[in-house]
Amino acid sequence: MTKVEKILVDRGIRPTKTRLTIYKHLKRKVYAVTLKGMEKAFIKKNDDNKTADRTTIFRTIKLFQEKGIVHQIDDGTAIAKYALSDEKALDLHLHFHCTHCGNTFCLPNKVRRDSLPDKYEITDVNLVVKGLCIKCRKAKNIKRKTDQSDYKNLKLSR
Repeated sequence: MTKVEKILVDRGIRPTKTRLTIYKHLKRKVYAVTLKGMEKAFIKKNDDNKTADRTTIFRTIKLFQEKGIVHQIDDGTAIAKYALSDEKALDLHLHFHCTHCGNTFCLPNKVRRDSLPDKYEITDVNLVVKGLCIKCRKAKNIKRKTDQSDYKNLKLSR
């Protein structure tokens, strides 16, 4: 059993080929991804060579979310983005949304649970800081989409 298979099995998820592929895709990304972005990565133009269809991707992400493997990020763009979670419990960390390139990152900064009010039940957390990411800050005047390699030295939480 591979490490990824064990992660899924430990959360009560049957490790199908598609689920393993989607998990590995999310693990490789340093920024949060949209469902549309995952569709582009997995749905080939040739119908005979499809990795997964839109419904399978959506159901897998929702299953991962229910089991605490993935969390949804509302960064104010009205498009849900998804990233791997650190733990099964409510993930209390900051997100950073770059207003130039549109990428959203999970930051390592955690909110301490004991800093939250007693006798309150927390059901959702959405902590988003907005500004320019490292790459866009260095090249403010360049108007192009960023790619994965631009962030290889950025250390983020997982």
